[in-house]
Amino acid sequence: MCQFLGELDYKIPEPSVLWMDNQSATAISKNPEHHRKMKHLSLHLFWLRDAVEDNVISLKFVDIQNMAADIFTKALDCFKVQKFTGMLGLE
Repeated sequence: MCQFLGELDYKIPEPSVLWMDNQSATAISKNPEHHRKMKHLSLHLFWLRDAVEDNVISLKFVDIQNMAADIFTKALDCFKVQKFTGMLGLE
């Protein structure tokens, strides 16, 4: 999306925020020392670390109880569906 907007001469002043509930992925993206211990992962999976280093993406932590994206990926009870639709502005 950023590349498309850049082609339209629209400048994005700050990195896009990626809300995550995975603390391990956040730690790996910020500390390159963890990568030596993760030899089982392919190098092309380190795009997140590169995007953070290039200041394209900014990672923010959100706890699992407030992860609104779960409405698209999980079977939820009606209370969570109502909460997450409200968080997404879909009421």
